[in-house]
Amino acid sequence: MSNRKAHLPPPTPIIEWTPLAPSLPAPPPESRSGDILIALFGVALPTAVIILEAAFRLCAEAFFDPMPTWAHTLLISSAPATNAIALARTRQRNTSPSPWLAGFLASSIAVSAFYALLFLPLAPIAVVAILYFGLGLLPFGPATSCLSAWALLRRMKALTPQASLRRPILIGALAGTAALIALDIPGVATRLGLIWAASDDTATRERGLSTLRTFGSQQDLLRFTYDTGRKSGGPLSLVFGLTTPLIFDRGNADPMPYPDKVREIFYRTYGVPFNAFPPPETGRKWARFDDFAFDADHGAAQTGGRIKGLSLISSRMDGSIAAADAAGYLEWIFEFRNVSALDREARLSLMLPQDAVVSRATLWVNGEEREAAYASRAEARKAYDQVAVQQRRDPLLVTTKGAGRVLAQAFPVPRDGTLKMKIGMTIPLYANDDGRLSFALPAIADRNFTIGSETSHAIWIESKTPLTSSFPAFKSAPLANGNHRLEGTLTESGLARLRPEVIIEQKALRPLGVAHINGAPEIEQRIAPPSSTPPTNPLILVVDGSLRMRPHASAINTALAKIAPGRRVGLHIAAEPSVSIDPAPWSEAHAARISTALAAHTFTGGQDNTPALNEALKAASTESNARLLWIHGPQPLRFEATASRLEQSAARIGTMPAIDHYAVEPGPNELWPDAPWAWRARLLPSHGDVATDLARILTSPARATIRRPASTEASTTAPRGSNHIVRLWAHDEILALMTKDPENNRTEATRLAADLRLVTPLSGAVVLETAAQYQAANLNPVAKGTVPTVPEPHEWALIILAMTLLGYLAHRQRSLAGASA
Repeated sequence: MSNRKAHLPPPTPIIEWTPLAPSLPAPPPESRSGDILIALFGVALPTAVIILEAAFRLCAEAFFDPMPTWAHTLLISSAPATNAIALARTRQRNTSPSPWLAGFLASSIAVSAFYALLFLPLAPIAVVAILYFGLGLLPFGPATSCLSAWALLRRMKALTPQASLRRPILIGALAGTAALIALDIPGVATRLGLIWAASDDTATRERGLSTLRTFGSQQDLLRFTYDTGRKSGGPLSLVFGLTTPLIFDRGNADPMPYPDKVREIFYRTYGVPFNAFPPPETGRKWARFDDFAFDADHGAAQTGGRIKGLSLISSRMDGSIAAADAAGYLEWIFEFRNVSALDREARLSLMLPQDAVVSRATLWVNGEEREAAYASRAEARKAYDQVAVQQRRDPLLVTTKGAGRVLAQAFPVPRDGTLKMKIGMTIPLYANDDGRLSFALPAIADRNFTIGSETSHAIWIESKTPLTSSFPAFKSAPLANGNHRLEGTLTESGLARLRPEVIIEQKALRPLGVAHINGAPEIEQRIAPPSSTPPTNPLILVVDGSLRMRPHASAINTALAKIAPGRRVGLHIAAEPSVSIDPAPWSEAHAARISTALAAHTFTGGQDNTPALNEALKAASTESNARLLWIHGPQPLRFEATASRLEQSAARIGTMPAIDHYAVEPGPNELWPDAPWAWRARLLPSHGDVATDLARILTSPARATIRRPASTEASTTAPRGSNHIVRLWAHDEILALMTKDPENNRTEATRLAADLRLVTPLSGAVVLETAAQYQAANLNPVAKGTVPTVPEPHEWALIILAMTLLGYLAHRQRSLAGASA
């Protein structure tokens, strides 16, 4: 056997195959050299344009608004953001850009290209701006962003030749275009809805209002209340603007209504006035420029919108009650501060206590309280306009503003300064169901200034009889002089919403009292006891169908259930189309018809109440001793198209019904006519609970009858009463004269108002700064001794006499004691 080893073949070597990563092509030299240009003009410049426009709203105020909403801002901001991401990704050598990045670039191109076309008409202006101001590059921001995105997209194609980018590019371009169109739908719907809503045809108008509520843009509509020529930046808006004259040139609707009409449409759409919101753009401008905003309502007979920097810093009410004469007097002192850069006018509308009349107005000038002059309303306003609007000096004007309301306006509240004024009012007291006397505190209905949360209304009222209030926080206590006081504080929302009642606890009425003021006859006041029978006279209800009434619909139904059976009741709901139920005796069936109508009604927008009031007035004229009760929310507009029909009906109706207003919340009432027939309407206070208030209004017996006849001979037996008896008589006499024969009695009624220093629908009170201004206006301010105060002048005389007598007695006692010593 051989020992030699077998030789085996060597093992086969193992070969491993490792695929090599394909090398990416280097970016073209021109792309790398253009990185700086892309960073500057594709990222930095568009970003600067967006920031400047968002901060200063330069284009929005001068030409059109490219970023009306935050969604527009985000869409436009996506263009430079996408360019920045794409630039960073294409500079990474070892990473292949995502194909979907091409889709975002395509979307950026679509958005930037559209805005580049929008800014194209501004190119000539931009070139001039480059030469003179250095800001002319801003309008070219969208164009440079579009070109940069296009360059980056080409670079991506060069970096990924094997990838197909057609699909993401197509999807991205469509997505960008769709986003532009989607964001423009509210703007186009707003313009289309405006044109329809301005139509005289009821169906077309309702279609327009429905379009605005469903698809419209509140911000665009608010912008149109100031300027309907302002354009929107969107593809649909461009097409709509070009085709509008062709589509709507048929005579049944104006292409675009004027701003005044748009303001009416704004209220009809949302149920609130346009000036309840800050003007467009001002909320995002440089805050310093807002201080120079022009007050378009300066000197006007309306409160207007809120003025930035103007606020109420102090408010107090001081009052005295003459319970035996069912009369009282209240002074409300206001102090305003202005921190803006311009002098401002303070304007406010007050809701007075029922049947009250303003009998004093003063303004502090250079630290001195100045009394007002009283004249016809036209003369008083002319003097105010001459001084406040033209000379821009220190006047105060107080005039009536509808049923139970007055408008006070004072100028100037100096920049970084204050203004102080006082309004005094004579108040009748009425007996409640339990025989106690009461009145509701006045409240601010509308204003052009702010009231801070730290500002409250301080109340202090005195009487010879104990006082309480429907507001539990008020405190009542006796005083050392034997009188009683009621005092406390209220926030603005508490005063306006609750309108607390001041209640005189003791039944101190005397049936007969006599009073006299120079310039007026002797007045006898006779008070008859109140009735104990619930009202049965026909009742015609008018319910405002606006959105602000929706929360109160069930409360109204609850109160109506308290109506006594058999009383004839009719209903008119102010809406389009209107809802009417003819008067019929109150029964379960009739109550169900009215309840169903109220429950089924959709309270929406801001409704014109004039047609419903017109129909209710005509219905009430067919009933004997009827009463019209208008339950409504704020009425910021007067609808001229329908106002003439209400005036016509009032002029033709022989006997006017008694008319009461009940406002469910504070606010203006521009709708109620300023006419003699409408001046006798009563404003009933709201105490915060609509169901309780209306139940009391609908079921309470007639109050005590107060007659104030003029007497030719002074009574020697009747006790002397408060001078406010004469003022209340004069107020009633003026309204009676104007109701009976407005044309022939106007001069006599105006003279009576001026002689007794009253603010009535015919007269006004104006405070001027200098004697020369009074002389130029042919007016004379009243002397302080002839106006009411707290307490009254005759009470001050008694106090002074008593103090003098006490002083004399004390001196005499000391003299006798010294002599005996």
